[in-house]
Amino acid sequence: MRIAALIRAALLMDIILILTQPVSGQELDLNYFINNALKNDAAIRQNVNQQQFYGLQAQLINAQNKAPQVNFTSDYLFAPYFGNNGKAIAITANPSSKAFGYDIGQTNGGMYATQLNVTLQLLNKRTINSLQEQNTNDAALNNNSRVQLEHDLRKSITDQYIQVYQLQQQEEYLVRIVDEVKGRKATVEALVKKGLLQQSDYLLLEIEQNTRENELSQAKITEVDAYGALKNLAIVSDTTMVQLSAPLININAAPQNYFYKEKFKLDSLSIIAQQNVFNAKYRPTLDLAGNGGMLASDFNSIPHNIGMQAALHLAIPIFDGHQRKINDSQVKISQQSITYARDNFTVQQRNYLQSLMQQIHLLNQSITQIQQLISKQDLLLRLDREKLQGGQLSIIEYVKSLQDYAAAKQNLNGAKVQLLLLTNQYNYYNW
Repeated sequence: MRIAALIRAALLMDIILILTQPVSGQELDLNYFINNALKNDAAIRQNVNQQQFYGLQAQLINAQNKAPQVNFTSDYLFAPYFGNNGKAIAITANPSSKAFGYDIGQTNGGMYATQLNVTLQLLNKRTINSLQEQNTNDAALNNNSRVQLEHDLRKSITDQYIQVYQLQQQEEYLVRIVDEVKGRKATVEALVKKGLLQQSDYLLLEIEQNTRENELSQAKITEVDAYGALKNLAIVSDTTMVQLSAPLININAAPQNYFYKEKFKLDSLSIIAQQNVFNAKYRPTLDLAGNGGMLASDFNSIPHNIGMQAALHLAIPIFDGHQRKINDSQVKISQQSITYARDNFTVQQRNYLQSLMQQIHLLNQSITQIQQLISKQDLLLRLDREKLQGGQLSIIEYVKSLQDYAAAKQNLNGAKVQLLLLTNQYNYYNW
């Protein structure tokens, strides 16, 4: 029964390895996934489309405020009189005093109109400038948002890439340990036959092999899930499992101007632009309007009622219940809130960077210590192999050395991955 169980476990292990084995001879690097994401991410593509919207909005502002507005109208007003000079229904501009109908002074007995109308706004240059300034700032905010989206996406993909790379590294050293145990089995089996070791020693070695193979299977399963998450983040449709190259992540130098300051600056400018648009309505406005065509109240006189007219309309705001003053106070409050948020983030960012740098320094020290420990354990393992070959070492001692070596390798892999993640986190804030 035990042999049959071992055979089934071995077959399962082989199937998992075949299905999840990265394609040999191929490697993908971090930039492949980042570039693919920047090209295909839906949020970024929507942001690019939105940028085109602001370009069209600038044209729309000019079209609405600079260009003359022209339209064609045609009207017919039917206002009859009843009982006018013996007629049941009459359309006239001179009804009798006994006729029934609307006041002739209001209707002129009806209206026939066909006109071409033109309207042009004058004295609105500052209003146009305010609207264009607001649109330009909105476009800058949108572009700032796209840059932030790209920065966030780079960090997310890098973190996920590191996780997959960690799993692949873990699988590599687990394979080496499994091969190490398999390589010792023949020696142990020969020593058992000579009576230098017991059958239980051989069983102990098999248990260690099965344990590591199970860890390898679990790592493979986890890698499949992590690799899928990486491809989803990067919008990669290829389902092939490929070996990842080591991510090269170094600490970036501090920029001359941090990106977050630009965001707060644009938020402040946005409030000012909104204020300028609001205040534009307090400027005098002058509109020129004109039309030409036919306008008549008597059907018979239509040929003589063709003409034109023009008008100027001037409006000067005088009092609005102190709305402008209230709006200015609201703007000051909003500006203060932005200043508070900027100052708080400045302190938080400095604290983040200092803490992350301290952790990176300590991790580098820890990695050096672990590497020194692994060098000693590697030497000890080679010596134990020689002792085991001559029957001078118990299997328990050999397995203990192997387990210590595996634990140290796992700790080193974890420390290196943690260092990569911290460095990526540091660069995310140091921007």
